[in-house]
Amino acid sequence: MRACAGCRKRDENEKFIRFVEFEGRPVPDVARRAPGRGFNVCPTYSCIKDFVKRNFRGKVNPEEVFQQTVESLRDYLLHLVSLSHKTGVTVVGQDNIRELPPEKEGVLILSSDLSSKTKERLKKRGNFLVVEDLFSSEELGNALRRGTRAGALFVEKVGLGRKLYSVAEKLNSLLTSRSRG
Repeated sequence: MRACAGCRKRDENEKFIRFVEFEGRPVPDVARRAPGRGFNVCPTYSCIKDFVKRNFRGKVNPEEVFQQTVESLRDYLLHLVSLSHKTGVTVVGQDNIRELPPEKEGVLILSSDLSSKTKERLKKRGNFLVVEDLFSSEELGNALRRGTRAGALFVEKVGLGRKLYSVAEKLNSLLTSRSRG
């Protein structure tokens, strides 16, 4: 059990985003591998803001730290998509995703250039964690090492897909907390 450096809430280590201090600034360590003393922070805008204010006392802008954290999680998620595809836990394409059994658990990634009608139809297919509008179909295609675009992608929550699921949860939590507050 660890405590959030923002709100002091206690939870499992994996539920937090880890930050390390580098040259007097908090840097998100989304892969949890950087050396040095780490700070665990809940994946919410208010906790990041409180953490920065408490530990860096006006020397660092909390908004910049928040944006850097979102970008780091976004990049790490794309990296995990690429690795997951190599392990064979991905399903690419709208038609293939529609054929999935509804009990499949995982992350459904929908590109920003898919139509809203298609997105709604795919989201109804199962009980998926949905990440939408963060990537273009070209970015997803590049992560899959394909020469084409990929508008919809499903990553099953097994093996490396579990790590991807956890990162997607943190990213969704950050983005929804920002829109609320």
